[in-house]
Amino acid sequence: MFELFARPKPCRIMVTLKDPTNTWYLSKIAVTTGTTYVYVTKLVSKLEKSGYLQIEARGKKRVVKLTERGLLVANAITDLNNRFDTK
Repeated sequence: MFELFARPKPCRIMVTLKDPTNTWYLSKIAVTTGTTYVYVTKLVSKLEKSGYLQIEARGKKRVVKLTERGLLVANAITDLNNRFDTK
């Protein structure tokens, strides 16, 4: 039911990035969320420009982290998803 109101791929990516125990590289995000690398790259770029994500270069790889604003959104997505799942 949640998928009727929110786009699944961006929501999965935001919720996945909440896990601080992992270092989130673009390719790892794509594999973990079942999306393509190109999709992740484009979405992450848009989300960074909007202030939801922070990208840090580590050599050739880029590490993606949620900003405080992004964490609020990811928590809201999780909360909404949980509300739909309990009914």
